[in-house]
Amino acid sequence: MAVLDQEISPSVSTPQQKRRPPHPFTNASLLSKLLFFWPYELMKKSDRVDDSNERCGFRVNAGDRAPIEEGDLPDVLEQDSSERNLQWFHRIWEAEKSRVARRNGSTSKQERPSLQRAIAVDFMKSLWYVQPLMLCSSAARLVQALALGLLLESFETSEHNPQAGKGYLWSGVLVVSGFVVLMEHHHVFFYTWRRGMQYRIACVAAIYDKSLRLSSCASVELGATARRNQKGVSSSSNASSGNVVNIATNDVERFLLATLFASYIWWAPIQSVAILIIGFINVGWSFVAGFGMLCVIFAPLQVWLGNRFAKMRSKIAAVTDERVTLVSQAVSGVRVMKMSGWEDKFNARIASIRERECRQIERVNLYRALNESIFFVSSVTISTIIFLLHVANGGLLSPRNVFSTIVLINVAQMEITKHLSLAVMGVSECQVSISRIQRYIESPELVKVDSDANALDEDEIKNAAVVAKNITCYWNGNARSSSQSTLQSEEEGQVPNPLLITALKDVTVHFNTASLTCVIGAVGSGKSALVQMIAGELTYSSGVLQRAKNNTVAYAPQDPWIMDGSIKENILMGLDLVPEFYERVVTACGLNVDMAQLRGGENTIVGDRGVQLSGGQRSRIALARVFYRDADVLLLDDPLSAVDSKVGRGLVYAISKLAVDRGKCVILVTHQHQYIGDNRCVLMDGGRITCVGSYQDCLHASNGKMTFKAQHPSAPDLEKLDKSKDEVKDTAPDNVKRGDEASDEPAQDGVDDHKELSKVGVVGRDTFLNYLQAMPGGIMTGWLMMLLFTATQGSVLGTVAFIGMWSEMSAADQSSTQVIAIVVALVVIVIILALARAFSSFHLTVQASKNLHDAMTRAVLKARVSFFDTNPLGRILNRFSSDVGSNDDLLPNTLFDFLVISFLVAGALLSAVVVLPVTLLVVPPLCWYFVLVRSTFVTTSRELKRLEGLSRSPIFAMLSESLTGISTIRPNGAIDYFQKKFFAAHDAHGRSFFAFIACSRWLGFRMDSLMFVFLAVASFTAVLVQQNEWFSIDPGILGLAISMLVQLSGLFQWCIRQSAEVVNQFVAVERVIGFRDLPSEAALSNERDREVKDWPSKGEIDVS
Repeated sequence: MAVLDQEISPSVSTPQQKRRPPHPFTNASLLSKLLFFWPYELMKKSDRVDDSNERCGFRVNAGDRAPIEEGDLPDVLEQDSSERNLQWFHRIWEAEKSRVARRNGSTSKQERPSLQRAIAVDFMKSLWYVQPLMLCSSAARLVQALALGLLLESFETSEHNPQAGKGYLWSGVLVVSGFVVLMEHHHVFFYTWRRGMQYRIACVAAIYDKSLRLSSCASVELGATARRNQKGVSSSSNASSGNVVNIATNDVERFLLATLFASYIWWAPIQSVAILIIGFINVGWSFVAGFGMLCVIFAPLQVWLGNRFAKMRSKIAAVTDERVTLVSQAVSGVRVMKMSGWEDKFNARIASIRERECRQIERVNLYRALNESIFFVSSVTISTIIFLLHVANGGLLSPRNVFSTIVLINVAQMEITKHLSLAVMGVSECQVSISRIQRYIESPELVKVDSDANALDEDEIKNAAVVAKNITCYWNGNARSSSQSTLQSEEEGQVPNPLLITALKDVTVHFNTASLTCVIGAVGSGKSALVQMIAGELTYSSGVLQRAKNNTVAYAPQDPWIMDGSIKENILMGLDLVPEFYERVVTACGLNVDMAQLRGGENTIVGDRGVQLSGGQRSRIALARVFYRDADVLLLDDPLSAVDSKVGRGLVYAISKLAVDRGKCVILVTHQHQYIGDNRCVLMDGGRITCVGSYQDCLHASNGKMTFKAQHPSAPDLEKLDKSKDEVKDTAPDNVKRGDEASDEPAQDGVDDHKELSKVGVVGRDTFLNYLQAMPGGIMTGWLMMLLFTATQGSVLGTVAFIGMWSEMSAADQSSTQVIAIVVALVVIVIILALARAFSSFHLTVQASKNLHDAMTRAVLKARVSFFDTNPLGRILNRFSSDVGSNDDLLPNTLFDFLVISFLVAGALLSAVVVLPVTLLVVPPLCWYFVLVRSTFVTTSRELKRLEGLSRSPIFAMLSESLTGISTIRPNGAIDYFQKKFFAAHDAHGRSFFAFIACSRWLGFRMDSLMFVFLAVASFTAVLVQQNEWFSIDPGILGLAISMLVQLSGLFQWCIRQSAEVVNQFVAVERVIGFRDLPSEAALSNERDREVKDWPSKGEIDVS
């Protein structure tokens, strides 16, 4: 085995980024930004024609649109990058801690830092320009209501009508106000949505950054502290069990809703006051009474519901954590689970937790359904109350004051019962999520202790690579101050803290350069603790540890950690490739033989946690990683335990030639004493060093504990086991690739078996049918719900139409008991139908999500082991956390919202066409443009949503594997590499999400522009028809049509966006169904098992 004569120090490499197209937002002109032209540069890529017959294994018809691909996306803007937002997070958090420290220093009242406050202050500073825009929009909405009333008054034929002949004026005011609302709405939503995305990026990046600074020994500390503190995430062990995944998936999503609507917390009350003043001038005290009911009854109810959302959200999050943690445990130990036949037991436990979770969600949905019902009925109910009071007080209704009031109440209802309630709910839920994030950010970290350079004499550190003097460590005492107090109490004769678990006690030892030192001792004697302490993973509470200046360390832990990637990536782990050195390291560790047998050679993907490899292969890869880092101090924790004797001898030879002969200090923990020879030994017992010297010295100092191994160095039983392993190797298939046949590229032309697969094209009809069938009652329930939605919307239109007719009656008829009874009856019908529709919709959708989750759980637990070998833990947990969370929370709300608004839009357009048939002339071109725009948007947004879902999985996979591998990543100096690797994965998600935001605003602006054009045509056409007397127009019916169109100026684009969002969110349903339909392994029992009742009848073995 050759040895390198020269010193080779591979440098750290970073993940390479492919060249991407320039970002259209950067070079967009002012006009392009104002009118949202720039997103089309991205969206037109989905208009390409794909002439291929097959794409990535998915058959596409020739001439179909090719789906947008990840490579088509421009790179993230600097303001949206993960690294930039992580820096921002640290900056505001440190500023908040400094503020609290100064405040606590000047007052006796102690205050804790608040991440909520830090983010709230930044929100106000960073989005100050949004407030003037919202002021203009609020004023424009009120002007629209007044202009509509004056326009209707201009249609009256009385001789003393002051508005006669002013129809074009008021139509112009109505249209200009609509243009102001159009421009404001989409720009405000774009910038607030983007800011919410940046908050989410910052928090996820901070969570990952925190995971790289947690103590790898914190699992021991958890046992001591869990009884004292049950809140939050207090350790890496607790973090790895699902809590962190839940925080990084569900909790951070709350920033999007909160930033979108937070400004309405103050703008909704301001606009409400202005509406009250205008309504009082218009109708009088009856408007004040009705508006008072809206503010006194409905608004407090919305606040109460928002508080309930926040409280119950935390309860749901806790149950979700428990469920995801149990799934994580089942998947992590899938082989043990299947060998023991525990699939049904795990399924029952997960189903039980899921049942509790769904009960909590159902309780939340009761309040959500009530909230949606209040929003739907509040406008017509409050308007009717105002009109009844006005008539009861002797007032006279007219189309002007009726429809001005209706529009004003619509605006107030939207602000108070929708925007304000969403703001309260979003901010409340976001506060809960920020608190959970802060608790994790404040969880204990690994304490780094700086050694005193003058604590040791020159004689003590001469020729030494590592010197430890009087070192004491505790497994659960990583805070130096607490341990110092313990030592002080011992010196004073007091009883030490019984909760502290001793790892090392008064250890003094030195390790020289160019030497091999073997650390031996019984199990639990402190050998691993010693190398962890030297590696910096176990904080010492007292004593001095000093390494030679500029010395580097490489560490191979007892349980080898393998990241999800190729063998080559695991060995290099961020370092540049030096071919000669790499080949020698691979050969020295015996991996060249393994690579020759693997299909992809060194580029073979080893799977999550290296599940594709044997224990010996994982151990040798970890050893090769240490050799390749070419560090000055090599810490090897029992790497020989998982290999046979032949390989073990080769590894010992490699340690000598590749490390010791090249001046390295090697500290080897081993139970294989036959390899020690004349090397220096350190004997440990009970966390103390009992002997330092030759192996014979340690043998005598062990008081006979090691005599058997000294007399039987070959360990015959182990030799037999080694031979059996060799025999197993010899029975490997002959058709595998050998060394010269293994390709430098991954197998099958670069196809990665471990890469997450994704469907392309339209979400299949089967997905929607499966979702309906998952509901109680199946498809028939869907038809009944459509009838209920139709009846509810029809009742609203009938009520408003009758109120319009009521306003044109004489004074006597308006106060008629019969007419008033009809109005009240219609309103009561609307309320009953709205409540029934909301409660049944949310119940059915949650039950559908529950049934799909339970089916997926059964399928995953009974899936073949190969499924778990090719799918990382983070990817599987993403289905059980993010996708299931979407089906539980997002899809029911979005689907209900879409159906409600779509029926409202259909009724409004039908009313306008019936009143003004001439508007049919502009319907064909508007419909053509609508179909074109929607088709482009849906094609792009669907693929962007899929790309966004796919780009999530690597983030959570990295988070999960970094939590488990931190004791390897940190000592080997790979923190920067993994940080950059995470930034690359995180930015990939940011690219697709920002593109989705831009495309959503592109669609919304164009859909609202369509309604703006339709409103302008209807308004001016009505005046034209009236002044030319082509046919008579009833002001009451015209008011119904125009008021509905004014309402559509914001709802139509929302309807189209929600239709696309429903399709996008059905991607999560599609992904859950994909796991539900996994191929299953053989059943645990069959008919024959049930037929045989008395087997075995006796215990004997018959060998013929």
